[in-house]
Amino acid sequence: MMELPRIGLDPLGIEALDMRPAQNEIRARYGRGYHVNDDCLRDVAALWGIGPNHECINDSGVFIPYERIELAKGRCRAEIRYASSPSGLWAMDTSYMTATCGGGASPSVWNGTAFFSEDDARAAGLHSMIELFRNIAAAGKSEAADARKIISLLEEARTPQLALF
Repeated sequence: MMELPRIGLDPLGIEALDMRPAQNEIRARYGRGYHVNDDCLRDVAALWGIGPNHECINDSGVFIPYERIELAKGRCRAEIRYASSPSGLWAMDTSYMTATCGGGASPSVWNGTAFFSEDDARAAGLHSMIELFRNIAAAGKSEAADARKIISLLEEARTPQLALF
């Protein structure tokens, strides 16, 4: 397996692996149809320590199962999805929806960043969603108030309350 570059995610202080150079090299080997080539999927999955039988991913490279944090307030929804690979690396992706926009994906071997722990993957997802909903709230559209409520829920999830007993 090739040496993957480490990257620092600011302002989180999280160190992760940049999977993109290796993924791009594999894509280039398989050409335009890489996304429907089983051999290409096998090679990209191997970066995550997944064997040729695809023991923890589906035919598209999405990790199964994956953990999730789901939050909703009014017309806004946020979801952080993360999963571990056999090598101990974690993939993370997010999904969101508002009254006027939305988008997202599930964690897969095609994710460009690999995290070293569940906590790091979760923290990066929460940070990403907080930033996204801050931008939505700042735009002042009809869902701005709900976006601010989602931000509060995301910040609570980032800093869970300690049990008193």
